[in-house]
Amino acid sequence: MTHHIETESDVRAFYSMQTAITDPGRYVALYAKLPRDIAGLCDVLHQVIIHMWWIRPDTYGFTLQDLKDAGRNPLAEIGLSTAENRLARIQQLGSGSLTTPRAPMLRSVGNCRDFSLMLVSILRHRGIPARARTGVARYFYPDGSKLEDHWICEFWNETTARWQQVDAQIDEVMQNAINCTLDATDLPANQFLNGWQCYAEVAEGRIEPERIGFGSDLCGLTYARYKLFGDMAFVTGQEILPWESWGIGDTSCRSDPGDTALIQTMLELLRDIDSPKALEEARVLMATHSRLKQPHNYSPGPFLEEWL
Repeated sequence: MTHHIETESDVRAFYSMQTAITDPGRYVALYAKLPRDIAGLCDVLHQVIIHMWWIRPDTYGFTLQDLKDAGRNPLAEIGLSTAENRLARIQQLGSGSLTTPRAPMLRSVGNCRDFSLMLVSILRHRGIPARARTGVARYFYPDGSKLEDHWICEFWNETTARWQQVDAQIDEVMQNAINCTLDATDLPANQFLNGWQCYAEVAEGRIEPERIGFGSDLCGLTYARYKLFGDMAFVTGQEILPWESWGIGDTSCRSDPGDTALIQTMLELLRDIDSPKALEEARVLMATHSRLKQPHNYSPGPFLEEWL
């Protein structure tokens, strides 16, 4: 853990520092000549990452099998957890500036977590407080039929003194496919629900359990608890992979008697995570509680073919 968080300035400083996951490492020079504006940075990320579930003939004009036939290993690319490793793969697919236009088939295969993580990495490099959040989005299904599992980036907008939410994944192809008219670089309030909001949506009966999660296998409160855990990990500096979870977040494990009280504590801390006291308590809790701290020798395992 880093230094003790006591002031609002400490909170901003915490989210301005790279973690082992967001650090670009030996590829930091690639950030030197990137655009200064958020929309421009999102455009860059659209050129170097392509979302695994959007690779279809009717979107980008090819399939995952086409990538495999070209000698690519999409599963390995999806499993890249760090910004440094993502940048390494991007350079393998096309060396040079990140701003150089790339054909869709030459973009690295990832998911919404990866778009968010890379934007966080770039902003932190510039000293701008930023963090990735996990939860659900409303705008993929404007009719309200489903809340879509999602990750976004939040950065501290010094001019407006607020955490501005950015969906770095939404490009023109996706906008057209889902008829999305909102500004993805500054999401309207309540369009993305973070971990505690996601849990409250289910627990307080505002959405039917089957409309949030992954079909009938992972939905409702079980899914919401998994999101709560993931968001807690992200805001405390552990940018885990989408399929990583343990303890209270592990959907295959039984509940413990103390989970109800722990969930309530997590909800309260995440609601107030921008206060120094709540962020410090959340960091300590994540590092010390038996149902939250990462187990010794833990491994998330690879991304599996059947998840596609």
